[in-house]
Amino acid sequence: MRVRSLIHSLAGTTKIIAEGISVENETNALVVKARPTKREQCRCGICHKRAAGYDSGRETRRWRCLDIGAEMTYIESSLPRVRCKEHGVVSAAVPWARHKSRFCKNFEETVAWLSPHASKKAVSELMRIEWHTVGNICKRIYKELEQAAPKRFDGLVNIGIDETSYKKGHKYMTVVINHDTAAVVWCGIGYGKEVLSGFFELLTLEQRASIRCVSADGARWIASCIDEYCPNAERCVDPFHVVTWATEALDKERRQAWSEAYQAVKEAIKKSFPYSYYI
Repeated sequence: MRVRSLIHSLAGTTKIIAEGISVENETNALVVKARPTKREQCRCGICHKRAAGYDSGRETRRWRCLDIGAEMTYIESSLPRVRCKEHGVVSAAVPWARHKSRFCKNFEETVAWLSPHASKKAVSELMRIEWHTVGNICKRIYKELEQAAPKRFDGLVNIGIDETSYKKGHKYMTVVINHDTAAVVWCGIGYGKEVLSGFFELLTLEQRASIRCVSADGARWIASCIDEYCPNAERCVDPFHVVTWATEALDKERRQAWSEAYQAVKEAIKKSFPYSYYI
């Protein structure tokens, strides 16, 4: 593999020019001194549009890359500022990192992928970052995904609605899933009609009309929202709750049958042995 290809893999982009590579004596960290390609220079860090240069920046910055073996890797570059017509004076964009982030994009995407599969503590120890940094990275990834996928509400036909608990059951969130794609399309903190109404109010009239089937439990606030926002949709109960309710009903009947049998045995013993101790 060429050195340039290795740098592209570390940075997660081909829009970078490496000017030198060095190893720090104290930490053995690999530092790649680089700059953006000419086409990517003088762009606003927020909107990524072309902007006039303002100054050469206040300092040289480093962005953490994915590790090479057991050694940390950084990209080092000057970060000039530009004057954007919309956002004013801001730091120029770099193709390997997001705005106001000290990590490369592929590093943040790795952290975001690990977060649903492991605890925050495990992710922070594996990636060698602070535990609160994991949350900040996930927020940046979420914000970018929200802006990149504004049409996720299009084509909703069969959806599922349910609430779930987290933080050891002390907090709740409402989740809406697209059954056709098996993807979560919306989440809201809390539960109830006011929370779920926030989802339906994000939809246009055409998007609401396209919903034909809604699976949920027997909560009245869900039924009320469906009747108000999607009156033409059919509401059905998902298999999970059907099995849960059937199991609970069976347990109730079993306990009642056991109680009746127990009382019958007590009465029979009382009649047969009136002076014996009761069970």
